[in-house]
This record gives sequence, C-alpha cells and structure tokens, in this order.
Amino acid sequence: MSGDLAATLTELEQERLAAFSKMKIWAAGALALTAVVTTGFYFSGNELWTWITPALGGCVVAAICFYLVGKVKDDFKQKVMPILVRGIDPSLIYDMKRYVSEGEFQAAGLFARPDRYNGKDFVEGRIGETAVRFSLVHAEEEYTEVETDSNGKIRTVQKYRTIFQGLFFIADFNKHFTAQTKIEPHGVNFFDKMFGSHVELEDPDFNKHFSVSSSDQVEARYILTPAFMQRLMALHEKVGTFRTAFAYEHMFLAIAMSDDVFAPSVRHSLAESGQVEKILAKLKSITGIVEDLGLNVRIWTKA
Repeated sequence: MSGDLAATLTELEQERLAAFSKMKIWAAGALALTAVVTTGFYFSGNELWTWITPALGGCVVAAICFYLVGKVKDDFKQKVMPILVRGIDPSLIYDMKRYVSEGEFQAAGLFARPDRYNGKDFVEGRIGETAVRFSLVHAEEEYTEVETDSNGKIRTVQKYRTIFQGLFFIADFNKHFTAQTKIEPHGVNFFDKMFGSHVELEDPDFNKHFSVSSSDQVEARYILTPAFMQRLMALHEKVGTFRTAFAYEHMFLAIAMSDDVFAPSVRHSLAESGQVEKILAKLKSITGIVEDLGLNVRIWTKA
C-alpha cells in the first residue's frame, strides 16, 4: 500500500469514527426529545400524536445516520477510487457522479428502452491498446398496477421495475464490422428481432449457454471465432451470467452487480479491514475483461 493511500485511509478512518460519535449524540438527543414530547402528548390526551411523535423521531434519527454514513462513503470514493484506478493504469480516470450515457446503453440493444435511468462510479481510459469505459447503471421501466385501498376504492398506480442493474462495460473492439450481433443467456426473446436472425454456431457447448442473433450471419461468425467463444465461456465461469453486444465497432457488456460494489462498509475499519483490497480486486477483475477476451490482440487491421 502506497504512503499516500495509507495516509488517506487513516484520515478517512478518523472521519468514520467521528461520524459514529455524531450519530450517537444525535440519536441520544433526538430520542430524549421524542420521549419528552411524546409524554406531553400522552398526558394531554392527544392519542394520535402520542403515536406519531415516536415515528417522526425515528425518521429524523434515520435521516441523520443516512447522511453521515453517505458522506463517509462519498469521501472514500472521491479520495481512494482515483488512486486505485490509476494504480491499474495511469490513463484511467474515475468520476463518482458520472455514468455510461443512456444513449450508449440503448445503442447496445441489450434491453428494452428504459423510462428511468441513472448510474454512478464511471471509469474511463485505456487498458493496453484498448479504450474502455464502464460504470454502474440502473435502468427501469414504468408500468401501471391496479390497487384497491382500505375503502374498496380502485385506483391505478404508476410504478417502476428494474430492467437492469449492474456493470455496463464498453470497449473498442479489435475487428472491423458493420453488423450488429448480440449474445445473451440461452433463450431467444423479443429483442433478438432488432438484430436480425438467430445464429446457430458450431460449438454445441457455447450454444447451450448462449443465444446469438445478428443482422449479418457472416460477420457474426467473423466475430465469434472458436477461440473467442472459448474466451466468452471462460468469462461466464468467472463473472456469471452476462449479456454482450457488438455494434458500432464496440463491444458492450452487461453484468448484474450490486450498486454498492465500490462502496466501503462503514461498520468496519477503513484502514485495516481489507476493504480496499476487495474493491481493488473487483476493479482488476473488471479491467481484466480486456485480457480475458483478448481485446488487445491487434492482428486484424481496422479501417
């Protein structure tokens, strides 16, 4: 661990401990005030506020704790993550608030068009010869649901459900192509039609795990060589289920992942619990996709 990183973690650990001290003070004060106010309402005969006041006090304490914990996590990301990504490659930059654009997410054609879209933890740069960018994203679609309230009144409610939540990874691909090809877990869905026809490949094991569709059967096979299919199979073993598309001379990769994968746990020491090592290992696993898929191989000449 570098001296700069160690000093930063020591500083952040002091901030974490101070945040917990503040939480205890605020919680004790809020609970004491809540008890006094609730008692006053109780003896005044105001039964409604006797029940409401403790709930409000609990909400205030929860909001304060949420803010203090969030600040520690944000400060960790802003100060530590840039150091970690530069340690992997000096060209890599990190931005906590940015994310892969909705336009690029849609360009991949891997999911339905989202009605609500956001993200965080953006990384961009080069791994060897390959330009990459990735972030966590959360895409949701809107739907309506009919509900009946306690009075028997029926109403229509607008809600959201997740289309995709996880890592969205984009890399420059080392072959020139004009078609659009998609690979998803085995089974064809509606969105395959956007990419043309189903592609049956020669590798039976690959066909068991993945379903491929493309707007050009020849180019799909040009991209999915036997060696590259084996690399995709190995990546599946490493990261689990994923979807990938090849379009606009880029590879798009979507891997389901927790939205706090780059955030530390404030319940443990930031300086001594190995949290940095776990986050760094995750970052290396993601940037290692370039090597896993052989994207730095430049035996083909792109136009």
